[in-house]
Amino acid sequence: MKAFCAARMSTDPRLLPSHGVLHASTREMTADAQLLAERIVEQGRAEAAQLLAEAQVQARHAVQAAETRVLEQGVQLQQGMEAAMADLLEQAQDIVLRLAAELYDRLMLETAPQEKIAAACRRLLREAPPKLVNAVLRLHPGDMPAPDGTPWPCKADPELAPGCCRLEADSGEWRADFNAAAASLRQALAVLPPPAAEPDMMSDATPDAMADIATAAS
Repeated sequence: MKAFCAARMSTDPRLLPSHGVLHASTREMTADAQLLAERIVEQGRAEAAQLLAEAQVQARHAVQAAETRVLEQGVQLQQGMEAAMADLLEQAQDIVLRLAAELYDRLMLETAPQEKIAAACRRLLREAPPKLVNAVLRLHPGDMPAPDGTPWPCKADPELAPGCCRLEADSGEWRADFNAAAASLRQALAVLPPPAAEPDMMSDATPDAMADIATAAS
């Protein structure tokens, strides 16, 4: 039998009964061992609870750190998208402005001299007061005769540029220049600000002047 035993367990002689009877000291030792075992179990439970609490705290910290990283990545992604959209809008605006300038130049080239001087005269009709005394409209010789519906007598003036007219009267003088208004509007198109800014870059080209230009080019 001994050949099959890996090890032999020895028993404390104090725990062995004497003639089948356990001594009081033996019982006390057994009770102490039981109490010690209970303490070990309680200590193990306390350590397990502490480890579980620490694990829960670490898990919460890990979740918070992950949420912070996700939020930061979301903010970076949003900023990148906004920057890309701003670049796209800027490029689109440049294309639109270039096309608008090309169309405007084409319209100006296709506008006949008679239409230009007619637009300038309409401007004078709006600005000049009624019932002028000794009123005379002066035009470039190439713009003669005056457009239909002009209420003043007209004279040729070679010192005036084509498309320009001047109204003289006892109470004052008024001048309208189609080409100057068109050049001012063309310059305003070239320096138009981005959509975010709203300065009045077209103050030189008044709404009336732009309306005259649009009417002449139509």
